[in-house]
Amino acid sequence: MVKLFKEDKNQLICFQDLDNIISKIEKNMWIHLVAPSTDELKEISKIVKINEEVLIGLLDDEESARLDLDDDFTLIVLDIPVLIDNYYETYPFAIIYNNDYYLTICKKDIKLVDLMMKKFKKIEPHKHVRLTLQIMYRISSNYISSLKILDSRRNEIEKKVRDAMTNNELLDLMTINKSLVYFSTSLNANKVVLNKLKRLNEYKRYEDDFDLMEDVEVENNQAIEMCTIYRDILSGMMDAFASIISNNLNSVMKALAIITLIISIPTLIASLFGMNVKVPFGTNSNGFYIIIGISAIIAIIGGVLLYVYTSKRNYNKKRKK
Repeated sequence: MVKLFKEDKNQLICFQDLDNIISKIEKNMWIHLVAPSTDELKEISKIVKINEEVLIGLLDDEESARLDLDDDFTLIVLDIPVLIDNYYETYPFAIIYNNDYYLTICKKDIKLVDLMMKKFKKIEPHKHVRLTLQIMYRISSNYISSLKILDSRRNEIEKKVRDAMTNNELLDLMTINKSLVYFSTSLNANKVVLNKLKRLNEYKRYEDDFDLMEDVEVENNQAIEMCTIYRDILSGMMDAFASIISNNLNSVMKALAIITLIISIPTLIASLFGMNVKVPFGTNSNGFYIIIGISAIIAIIGGVLLYVYTSKRNYNKKRKK
């Protein structure tokens, strides 16, 4: 997908879903590519005069965050969070520009432009440094929003796991932890890129750009701190919840063992009276009902004794604590 953004009378105009849209590319446009085809990259490469292999390589999922300064262009690769099947992964988001054109390339659509327009009143594609910082700010904010979603999901699982006896909740927590690992690695890589940009003269030229750079740094650092805190909390929760699940299962097994013992009492009595020998009440017409009554009374007494015994042990354990 190819989107073109052009500033006209202080407004950002978007061109998309047009026939032969690549032919409408002009200088000082923002060219936004989402999962572009090889043919689209070839055509755009000729227009913007950037090597085709460079553009194709930016679609690699394993592309790492970095800053490359070439004689003909500046390349910035950042990691962005993407929601996939109920958990987050990170994908490379490439910014590449020269004197005349500004390109962004990503394999996944995260509605970045829509998010940017909610935050910034004015987006000027011809101001490459300013636009780069605005994109970096929005990406850092997106991390914070995603982290809040993950933490909210963790709280929901926490409420369920107290009575859980299966591993489903633990598996969900492991999925969240996997997302946090991706986030932690990517945020630190983005921070390295940001520190390199701070040393470039073109990013120090205007005071407004420098202020925006500081905002980006604050936002990125906040995301890193949140990610670290959530990972520490999650790590402790997973250990605690594993113990809770084990304890819940032990309580169920304990109850089943007591029930088994109680049921075994009537079974034993019935077995003894069922032997082919002389037994009490053998000649009594109501003998069957008498034996059933005796079995029930003994089973009830046994159940009460077991309940009192286990309750007393639990009470003594609590007093020791």
